Amino acid sequence: MMHFMQWLHRWLGLVLLIQVILWLVSGFYFALQGHHAMSGHQYKTNPTGLVLRQHPPQIDLREMWDMYPQALSIKLYRIGQQPQYQINLPEQQLFLNGNTGEPWFTSAQQAEQLALATYDGPGELEQVSTITTTEEVFGWQGKGYRVDFRDDLNTRVYVDANNGRVLDHRNTPWLLADWAFKLHFMDYSGGRNFNHLLNYTAAFLALWFTLSGLILLLRGIRRGDLNPRRKPSLLEALQRKHQPIASGCGGGGTCGLCKVIVDSNTPITDSEQRLISTAELARGVRLACQHRDHGQTVKLLNSDAKRYELTLTQRQQLSPLITELRFTVANTFAYRAGQFMQFEIPHQSSYLMRNYSFAKAPDSGRSDRTELVFLIRTMPAPSSNVPVGIGSSYLCQLQQGNTVHATGPFGDFLATDPAVSNRPQIYIAGGVGIAPIRALVQAESAQGRPMHLFHGARNTAELIYRDEFVAMSHLRYVPVISDTADQDIEQVQLGNIDVAVAQWLQNHPGNYDFYVCGPPAMLQATLAMLASLNVDSARIRFDDFGI
Repeated sequence: MMHFMQWLHRWLGLVLLIQVILWLVSGFYFALQGHHAMSGHQYKTNPTGLVLRQHPPQIDLREMWDMYPQALSIKLYRIGQQPQYQINLPEQQLFLNGNTGEPWFTSAQQAEQLALATYDGPGELEQVSTITTTEEVFGWQGKGYRVDFRDDLNTRVYVDANNGRVLDHRNTPWLLADWAFKLHFMDYSGGRNFNHLLNYTAAFLALWFTLSGLILLLRGIRRGDLNPRRKPSLLEALQRKHQPIASGCGGGGTCGLCKVIVDSNTPITDSEQRLISTAELARGVRLACQHRDHGQTVKLLNSDAKRYELTLTQRQQLSPLITELRFTVANTFAYRAGQFMQFEIPHQSSYLMRNYSFAKAPDSGRSDRTELVFLIRTMPAPSSNVPVGIGSSYLCQLQQGNTVHATGPFGDFLATDPAVSNRPQIYIAGGVGIAPIRALVQAESAQGRPMHLFHGARNTAELIYRDEFVAMSHLRYVPVISDTADQDIEQVQLGNIDVAVAQWLQNHPGNYDFYVCGPPAMLQATLAMLASLNVDSARIRFDDFGI
């Protein structure tokens, strides 16, 4: 619950910040422009003499009262050169021609005369258009005219054909002001009204934002987060001591990488409940970022992790965006398929840590130098204002013989013990998520359990190691691409990988062990699909690279 509150508080804060900025910008615009400049009435004048005082109509006022004795009021006007009666009845309003008694209708010529009578600007009449509705006059619809003038403000005059009234004047400054009012009032209907559902919703969300912020503040005070002399978290303490501990979220409690073993009576936080299995929690596994350092005994889960110097021996471009890097390490290096290392990426005066999984199973023999294989996906800049991926850019620019420091191995994305489970293995990989999956497949080859690999990519060019997987006789390989425009689609399924796996499982029901790795969206969709099929979470292992 607390994790959800933090997530919601963060996103509500962003939404409210955007709205506050809109209020400030629109309010500043109002102050600069002033009411008259935003009214659209710069060239509007109120004509006189529209009320009929001479040349009485052919139907006099007494006859009108005889015809409509229930009228609340009857008024006589001159529209152009024609008399008009306005009759207010209890439930409706009538507009009649004063000479014929028939329902009033304004002609285009009359609309032009009326517009000219209310216009006092430097422009000339440009055109008269017939309309039935317009967004520039809120709430009006029917039959009418738009009269355009050729002037510096692009003035437009709207006339109602059913009663001959000039509805209003509009121009470019008014249009800008209207958008400012929409942003300021949060009323995008054009009514400039504060009393609407969106404002009520915003008020409720602002109240929730305030209350959740207060709850999080009190929680932070209780935990000592605001105390300058507070105890550091176990993660901070271990990092200060240069202990090899992984972290992908900087201590936010979202990646689940900084696992340590402490007293099993240590309280369990919401993040640990979500990211750590029940069995691990029972034996004292906790997240180092979630607990303070009070001098308690702490055991690293990856106690064999160390800092190594890796030497690049080969760089190969496997696809337009994916590069394979092969390193050697001088000392004997032991790791397990599915694990990863944290690379030190020089940045300014410090280092950034980036996680990359092993893309090859450990060598069976022992030697003085161990080869390590990693896949690096180049992260291009989404725009000219955003830099390229720092970690991928640095690693992909290394030359043969260059060295880089990395710490590891880390991670528990490991194959199930054959002595515990002899179920068939299903691997689901997307993008560079194929790296740890490939290592797991290679390591599983010696176990003899049935294997199925669903490999998802945007196009066939990104189906790296495809030939290797196809050549494995004991592996059922299913490539899936999402780009339907790809021409090389022989023996390849089209669509999303979670859909392809779901269809296969419906036709091949049974008990399987699942291993999932890939981009966040693919990972989320696949896990949701497996949950919808009621697959036991204990039989699902996944790796999201600590994102």
